[in-house]
Amino acid sequence: MAAKKVNKRGWWGILLHATWPTLIAVAITGGIFGTVEGPEAGWSATVAGAIVWFLSAISILLIALVWRKRRDLAIPLTMGAFVAKLVILGLLLTVVPQPEWLHTTGAAIGALVGIVVWQVAEVIVFINTRRLIYS
Repeated sequence: MAAKKVNKRGWWGILLHATWPTLIAVAITGGIFGTVEGPEAGWSATVAGAIVWFLSAISILLIALVWRKRRDLAIPLTMGAFVAKLVILGLLLTVVPQPEWLHTTGAAIGALVGIVVWQVAEVIVFINTRRLIYS
């Protein structure tokens, strides 16, 4: 019988195991868009997916750092950071003009791939992390 994969690194393990599939999926998406639609589309998909990964990684990094000393503040601080990210991103999207090279479909699909892969990987690793605690 195969051994169950269990995350033994806590939040750092979640960060690691959500990062690699996300970056691989974003790179593949950028490559596909670059081949099919042109370099601007590939670059747009890659940059948008990388931004999603970066913002998601910041959330887990924040939890990992706070978790060590003030576990009671980890979730409220993360929720506050999430709201701040949304507000700042919304502000930037309205204030910063769209670059000429941006391929909107490529960027949208790249961001969507980044979000979906990150969330799926994060949930799977989180489930395996909870097994350590509640087995």
